Amino acid sequence: MDSRIIKGYLFAIASAIIYGCMPLMSKYIYDDGVTPFTLVFFRNFFSLIPLAILAYRESGTLKISAKKLPTITLISVLGCSATPMLLFSSYRFISSGTATVFHFAYPAIVVIGEMLFLRKRPRPVSLASVLLCVVGVSLFYSTGQSVDLFGGGLALLSGVTFASYVILLSRFDKGGVRGFLFTFYVVLISSIVSFVACVATNSLALPQTWFGWGLCVLFSLLVTTGAVVLFQQSTFLIGGRRSSILSTLEPITGVLIGAFIFNEPMGAKVIVGVVLVILASVLTAAMDIKKKRLD
Repeated sequence: MDSRIIKGYLFAIASAIIYGCMPLMSKYIYDDGVTPFTLVFFRNFFSLIPLAILAYRESGTLKISAKKLPTITLISVLGCSATPMLLFSSYRFISSGTATVFHFAYPAIVVIGEMLFLRKRPRPVSLASVLLCVVGVSLFYSTGQSVDLFGGGLALLSGVTFASYVILLSRFDKGGVRGFLFTFYVVLISSIVSFVACVATNSLALPQTWFGWGLCVLFSLLVTTGAVVLFQQSTFLIGGRRSSILSTLEPITGVLIGAFIFNEPMGAKVIVGVVLVILASVLTAAMDIKKKRLD
């Protein structure tokens, strides 16, 4: 298999694992008085200086063509502002597990979007992988949980915005704007948008302890400088469809954390869901290996 594809797979998997740890950290941050919208702002803001340093070291400049700003702004608003704010807002109406089921419809939305707007015909194996992902994640839903239509709509809409972000990201003409420089501008714009959203909704709330401040900084560095960068690079290397399928390893990480750290039970249904999601990733990788051998 091509080294670029291997790197893309590893980046996507690492990103999914980091994202999967996000609910654990956010739980303690919320307990310290921070609101979800504020956390989205902090998630972006605290990574600006590290990303600026990394971008300058990598590219030798922080300048980009003004022609690329509209597309970068749209990518930023959809992926790093609207998506987390919609998803976090849905938690007020439905459980995080139910929200995850709605949100992770986005691999299927990516495939549908590519078919409708990019005229890309998916391979049968890709469709099978997406179907396994959707069915597998849906098994994480616990029977008896109430489903508020508004909350479910917010979570599903977060999947739509993230799918749009993935498609735009995979089609973005980098042209000298790559790596940390690209992420720096995405995060800069997201910081501005999320701060305006906090002020407009009167939801800006600062941590109450130094421990809370430290967690917010660590959260930002891990998620934005880590997971966001890795997912973006993965999408550039292997495309939006593959990255989306592999990113469904994220809820598996959350399930395992719940089981081993919080002693939450893992029923047979959840175990089957985990197996199906992993099988989807294996199928995607097998397709690439077979394609490489044919080439």
